[in-house]
Amino acid sequence: MSISADYSAITNIGSLGAGPCANTVELFDRSYSETATTAIDVYLENCQAINKLWINLDNVAPEFSRLLLLGYVSAVESYFRTILSSIIKTDKKASADAHSYTVPFGAVLYQTRRSMPEALFEGISFASEEAIRKALGKFLAVERIPDDIKSSLLEFEKVCHLRHCCVHRFGKLGTQNGIALGLESHSRALEKPLALGKNELGEVASWLNSFVKSVNNFMFRTLLDRSTSEKNDYRIAWKWMYSRDRANFARFYNLFSSCKDGVPSPDMRALYDRFVLAKKPRSKKSSVK
Repeated sequence: MSISADYSAITNIGSLGAGPCANTVELFDRSYSETATTAIDVYLENCQAINKLWINLDNVAPEFSRLLLLGYVSAVESYFRTILSSIIKTDKKASADAHSYTVPFGAVLYQTRRSMPEALFEGISFASEEAIRKALGKFLAVERIPDDIKSSLLEFEKVCHLRHCCVHRFGKLGTQNGIALGLESHSRALEKPLALGKNELGEVASWLNSFVKSVNNFMFRTLLDRSTSEKNDYRIAWKWMYSRDRANFARFYNLFSSCKDGVPSPDMRALYDRFVLAKKPRSKKSSVK
């Protein structure tokens, strides 16, 4: 009986062959095209697709719930990538503010002019409150984030730490994430795996839905507010008549509205009327009254 010279063969290796990524382009669905027209509706469609995977199950295994959590946070990240690039394409001030930022040379060669803003976010992960906060400052010139949005961002950061455990440690809580979440209270959970049950997973998914929609509304309000600001060199000369303002208002409405949500957005005229009520300058005569 001959003895193998391979003393490293401590495990039995199957055939590696050429590998599963020999032709990666074939792994992408190149026929795919987005059906939703706004970032919020793309997000909702993505979440609905994830929901279908588990919503009718009696129980969700921890390993599966971790994968689903990754999917939901990925949908949030994709939302921010889409809405910010859409804002740059639509809002003149956001576009001007982005002039000094660089994009990869490959994007210049192969991206269309319309999709070029998305290249600005290459290498950026929106799976942290810091990244979102910085993006709001860079592309929407937000100097002070309202307290309710700030609180939501901090809660989102907690979700991102759970995600981090799933991505890098097969769900187990590491020291760095434990410190971020509060090591004193989480010390007993160190090196223990995340075990989201069906109810807990549903609560996370529902909260992320509300989080994204609250930031969506905040960005809509921010763009409308600064469109009236004297400090904005690209402010809009609103006429305060729907027939004359419709095109300008539609540019913003069509960025943020949803027809896929369980409660669709109010129609454009209704929101325009609210905008006029809040922002139309009052004459001195009417203010005296």
